[in-house]
Amino acid sequence: MAIVAAHAKMTTSAVEMLSNCIRNAIDKKQDEVKRNFNLLEMKENEADSLRREIISELARGELPADERVGLMRLARQVDWIMDWSHEAGRILILFDLSEMPKKIQDGVVEMCSTLIRCTVKLADCVQKLIDGELENSLKAADEVERLEEEIDILYQKARRDLKNIQMEGIRVGSIILLAQFLEAIENTSDRCEDSCDQVRVMAVTLSKKKE
Repeated sequence: MAIVAAHAKMTTSAVEMLSNCIRNAIDKKQDEVKRNFNLLEMKENEADSLRREIISELARGELPADERVGLMRLARQVDWIMDWSHEAGRILILFDLSEMPKKIQDGVVEMCSTLIRCTVKLADCVQKLIDGELENSLKAADEVERLEEEIDILYQKARRDLKNIQMEGIRVGSIILLAQFLEAIENTSDRCEDSCDQVRVMAVTLSKKKE
Protein backbone atom coordinates (compact mmCIF):
# COMPACT_ATOMS: atom_id res chain seq x y z
CA MET A 1 0.00 0.00 0.00
CA ALA A 2 2.23 2.78 -1.30
CA ILE A 3 -0.54 5.27 -0.63
CA VAL A 4 -0.21 4.65 3.13
CA ALA A 5 3.49 5.52 3.01
CA ALA A 6 2.73 8.63 0.94
CA HIS A 7 0.20 9.69 3.56
CA ALA A 8 2.82 9.43 6.30
CA LYS A 9 5.33 11.46 4.29
CA MET A 10 2.83 14.33 4.11
CA THR A 11 3.28 14.92 7.83
CA THR A 12 6.82 16.19 7.26
CA SER A 13 5.62 18.70 4.66
CA ALA A 14 2.95 19.95 7.06
CA VAL A 15 5.37 20.41 9.95
CA GLU A 16 7.88 22.12 7.66
CA MET A 17 5.15 24.60 6.71
CA LEU A 18 4.43 25.13 10.41
CA SER A 19 8.14 25.73 10.96
CA ASN A 20 8.10 28.35 8.20
CA CYS A 21 5.15 30.02 9.92
CA ILE A 22 7.09 30.13 13.18
CA ARG A 23 10.19 31.68 11.64
CA ASN A 24 8.07 34.19 9.71
CA ALA A 25 6.22 35.12 12.92
CA ILE A 26 9.47 35.69 14.80
CA ASP A 27 10.72 37.86 11.91
CA LYS A 28 7.45 39.85 11.96
CA LYS A 29 6.55 38.77 8.42
CA GLN A 30 2.82 38.43 8.96
CA ASP A 31 1.99 38.16 5.25
CA GLU A 32 4.35 35.19 5.00
CA VAL A 33 2.84 33.66 8.14
CA LYS A 34 -0.60 33.76 6.54
CA ARG A 35 0.71 32.45 3.20
CA ASN A 36 2.43 29.46 4.82
CA PHE A 37 -0.58 28.83 7.05
CA ASN A 38 -2.80 28.70 3.96
CA LEU A 39 -0.41 26.12 2.48
CA LEU A 40 -0.61 24.16 5.74
CA GLU A 41 -4.41 24.20 5.56
CA MET A 42 -4.29 22.92 1.99
CA LYS A 43 -1.92 20.13 3.02
CA GLU A 44 -4.21 19.14 5.89
CA ASN A 45 -7.21 18.99 3.54
CA GLU A 46 -5.16 16.97 1.06
CA ALA A 47 -4.26 14.52 3.82
CA ASP A 48 -7.95 14.13 4.75
CA SER A 49 -8.76 13.25 1.15
CA LEU A 50 -5.89 10.79 1.00
CA ARG A 51 -7.03 9.10 4.22
CA ARG A 52 -10.50 8.62 2.74
CA GLU A 53 -8.92 7.17 -0.39
CA ILE A 54 -6.86 4.77 1.73
CA ILE A 55 -9.95 3.57 3.57
CA SER A 56 -11.85 3.15 0.30
CA GLU A 57 -9.03 1.09 -1.25
CA LEU A 58 -8.67 -1.06 1.86
CA ALA A 59 -12.42 -1.68 2.03
CA ARG A 60 -12.48 -3.18 -1.45
CA GLY A 61 -9.05 -4.81 -1.26
CA GLU A 62 -8.07 -8.42 -0.64
CA LEU A 63 -5.85 -8.02 2.41
CA PRO A 64 -6.73 -10.08 5.50
CA ALA A 65 -9.19 -8.33 7.79
CA ASP A 66 -6.69 -7.70 10.60
CA GLU A 67 -4.23 -6.04 8.19
CA ARG A 68 -6.97 -3.85 6.70
CA VAL A 69 -8.07 -2.73 10.16
CA GLY A 70 -4.47 -2.12 11.19
CA LEU A 71 -3.75 0.07 8.18
CA MET A 72 -6.99 2.01 8.68
CA ARG A 73 -6.00 2.71 12.27
CA LEU A 74 -2.56 3.78 11.14
CA ALA A 75 -4.07 6.18 8.59
CA ARG A 76 -6.24 7.69 11.32
CA GLN A 77 -3.26 8.12 13.67
CA VAL A 78 -1.22 9.78 10.91
CA ASP A 79 -4.14 12.06 10.12
CA TRP A 80 -4.17 13.26 13.73
CA ILE A 81 -0.56 14.41 13.23
CA MET A 82 -1.82 16.57 10.39
CA ASP A 83 -4.76 17.79 12.48
CA TRP A 84 -2.57 18.87 15.39
CA SER A 85 0.03 20.59 13.21
CA HIS A 86 -2.86 22.46 11.59
CA GLU A 87 -4.23 23.36 15.02
CA ALA A 88 -0.82 24.73 16.03
CA GLY A 89 -0.88 26.95 12.95
CA ARG A 90 -4.40 28.14 13.73
CA ILE A 91 -3.29 29.24 17.18
CA LEU A 92 -0.06 30.84 15.94
CA ILE A 93 -1.85 33.33 13.69
CA LEU A 94 -3.86 34.61 16.67
CA PHE A 95 -0.97 36.06 18.68
CA ASP A 96 2.36 37.78 18.06
CA LEU A 97 5.24 35.37 18.67
CA SER A 98 7.73 38.16 17.89
CA GLU A 99 6.83 39.96 21.14
CA MET A 100 7.71 36.95 23.28
CA PRO A 101 11.13 36.59 24.99
CA LYS A 102 13.90 35.21 22.78
CA LYS A 103 14.27 32.22 25.10
CA ILE A 104 10.68 31.25 24.30
CA GLN A 105 11.17 31.83 20.58
CA ASP A 106 14.31 29.67 20.53
CA GLY A 107 12.48 26.93 22.43
CA VAL A 108 9.62 26.92 19.92
CA VAL A 109 12.04 26.73 16.99
CA GLU A 110 13.89 23.82 18.60
CA MET A 111 10.67 21.95 19.36
CA CYS A 112 9.49 22.27 15.77
CA SER A 113 12.90 21.35 14.35
CA THR A 114 12.88 18.17 16.44
CA LEU A 115 9.29 17.51 15.36
CA ILE A 116 10.37 17.63 11.71
CA ARG A 117 13.01 14.96 12.43
CA CYS A 118 10.35 12.94 14.22
CA THR A 119 7.97 12.98 11.24
CA VAL A 120 10.81 12.11 8.84
CA LYS A 121 11.62 9.07 10.94
CA LEU A 122 7.93 8.15 11.21
CA ALA A 123 7.59 8.23 7.42
CA ASP A 124 10.64 5.96 7.22
CA CYS A 125 9.08 3.66 9.83
CA VAL A 126 5.83 3.35 7.83
CA GLN A 127 7.69 2.86 4.54
CA LYS A 128 9.69 -0.01 6.02
CA LEU A 129 6.51 -1.62 7.31
CA ILE A 130 4.90 -1.40 3.86
CA ASP A 131 8.08 -2.81 2.27
CA GLY A 132 8.02 -5.77 4.66
CA GLU A 133 11.21 -4.73 6.47
CA LEU A 134 9.61 -5.47 9.81
CA GLU A 135 12.72 -5.49 12.00
CA ASN A 136 13.90 -2.19 10.53
CA SER A 137 10.45 -0.67 10.96
CA LEU A 138 10.61 -1.51 14.67
CA LYS A 139 14.03 0.12 14.96
CA ALA A 140 12.68 3.24 13.25
CA ALA A 141 9.73 3.22 15.65
CA ASP A 142 12.17 3.27 18.56
CA GLU A 143 13.81 6.36 17.07
CA VAL A 144 10.41 8.08 16.70
CA GLU A 145 9.78 7.42 20.37
CA ARG A 146 13.21 8.79 21.33
CA LEU A 147 12.55 12.01 19.42
CA GLU A 148 9.09 12.32 20.97
CA GLU A 149 10.69 12.09 24.41
CA GLU A 150 13.15 14.80 23.38
CA ILE A 151 10.22 17.05 22.47
CA ASP A 152 8.62 16.32 25.85
CA ILE A 153 11.78 17.59 27.56
CA LEU A 154 11.81 20.73 25.41
CA TYR A 155 8.10 21.26 26.15
CA GLN A 156 8.69 21.05 29.89
CA LYS A 157 11.53 23.58 29.60
CA ALA A 158 9.33 25.90 27.54
CA ARG A 159 6.61 25.72 30.19
CA ARG A 160 9.11 26.74 32.87
CA ASP A 161 10.19 29.66 30.69
CA LEU A 162 6.54 30.55 30.11
CA LYS A 163 5.92 30.67 33.86
CA ASN A 164 8.73 33.18 34.29
CA ILE A 165 7.65 35.65 31.59
CA GLN A 166 7.72 39.17 33.04
CA MET A 167 7.40 41.67 30.25
CA GLU A 168 5.31 44.80 30.00
CA GLY A 169 2.98 45.11 27.07
CA ILE A 170 2.25 41.37 26.65
CA ARG A 171 -1.44 40.64 27.01
CA VAL A 172 -2.66 37.81 29.19
CA GLY A 173 -4.57 36.43 26.20
CA SER A 174 -1.34 36.16 24.22
CA ILE A 175 0.29 34.20 27.03
CA ILE A 176 -2.67 31.80 27.10
CA LEU A 177 -2.48 31.33 23.33
CA LEU A 178 1.27 30.74 23.55
CA ALA A 179 0.66 28.00 26.14
CA GLN A 180 -1.95 26.41 23.88
CA PHE A 181 0.43 26.67 20.92
CA LEU A 182 3.21 24.86 22.80
CA GLU A 183 0.73 22.17 23.81
CA ALA A 184 -0.40 21.73 20.19
CA ILE A 185 3.19 21.10 19.09
CA GLU A 186 3.63 18.60 21.91
CA ASN A 187 0.35 16.89 20.95
CA THR A 188 1.59 16.62 17.37
CA SER A 189 4.64 14.70 18.60
CA ASP A 190 2.41 12.50 20.77
CA ARG A 191 0.44 11.51 17.69
CA CYS A 192 3.73 10.56 16.01
CA GLU A 193 4.38 8.19 18.90
CA ASP A 194 0.83 6.79 18.66
CA SER A 195 1.41 6.16 14.94
CA CYS A 196 4.67 4.30 15.52
CA ASP A 197 2.95 2.24 18.25
CA GLN A 198 0.42 1.16 15.62
CA VAL A 199 3.32 0.26 13.31
CA ARG A 200 4.75 -1.89 16.12
CA VAL A 201 1.45 -3.72 16.53
CA MET A 202 1.27 -4.43 12.81
CA ALA A 203 4.94 -5.43 12.54
CA VAL A 204 4.59 -7.94 15.37
CA THR A 205 1.38 -9.34 13.89
CA LEU A 206 2.94 -9.71 10.43
CA SER A 207 6.12 -11.29 11.80
CA LYS A 208 4.05 -13.94 13.62
CA LYS A 209 2.30 -14.79 10.35
CA LYS A 210 5.69 -15.43 8.77
CA GLU A 211 6.71 -17.92 11.48
